[in-house]
Amino acid sequence: MVLHVKKHGGIVATVDIELKKKIKENGGTILSLSSDRIVLEPSKT
Repeated sequence: MVLHVKKHGGIVATVDIELKKKIKENGGTILSLSSDRIVLEPSKT
C-alpha cells in the first residue's frame, strides 16, 4: 500500500499509527476516526 501511495498518491483510511506515519511521509493523506468524528490528515509534504 505504501508503494502505491508513493507512486500514485491517494487517501488511505486506517487507525494504525505506524501505517499513518509511513503513508504521510510518502505523500499520501490519511482518513481516520477520532472521538466519533472523521479526520482528514494531510501528507507531510
